[in-house]
Amino acid sequence: MRKKPQQQRSRKMVDALIDATGRCVIDHGVEGLTTHHIAEAAGVSVGSLYQYFPNKEALLAALMDRLANDTARALGHLPTTESGDLRANVRLIIDFGFELLHSRDGLYLELARHWHSLPTDRVMNILQQAFLELSRLYFLKHYRSTPVADLHLRIYIIANSVMFTMMRFSAEPQPMLSQEEIARGLTEMVVEYLQAGQKAETGRAD
Repeated sequence: MRKKPQQQRSRKMVDALIDATGRCVIDHGVEGLTTHHIAEAAGVSVGSLYQYFPNKEALLAALMDRLANDTARALGHLPTTESGDLRANVRLIIDFGFELLHSRDGLYLELARHWHSLPTDRVMNILQQAFLELSRLYFLKHYRSTPVADLHLRIYIIANSVMFTMMRFSAEPQPMLSQEEIARGLTEMVVEYLQAGQKAETGRAD
């Protein structure tokens, strides 16, 4: 980002440009996106756009950063089941992820289709941290007497495996499996891996 949005007016301009980027991704797709489309959608000149962002890649990065932070906040407020049942809560999170991918008039799906060519490192870091915090709070609340061995490692592997699988599946034009099959398989994988961590920690204590 070129000009730091220190003033309220500048902040509004940046927000308007990011909002416009999202709308243009829906209308034109990632490959068809141009800074002219974005400037027109935001109601500003291309010259004004370039005062804040050097190219469309920077705008896409800002859009993805915003979406990742929005998702992280939503995960933090996701209600867990009263029973604290691990399987039910893992499935709830996975269903939330699929619901999110199919929201915003196809915005998330279009980004998922181009996941390999977009700046995803920061997105993954934000979501991974959100998953780690969610898991930490969950196990503190429901499994205080049976902690999970190497929780950071397990959440790193789970978060990346789940997100990659969901993105890959959502990007396929004609998937060989159903969403329900993917959700069940991911739930089973996550639950078994976390339960193995509980057993490993119990074995250490013994």
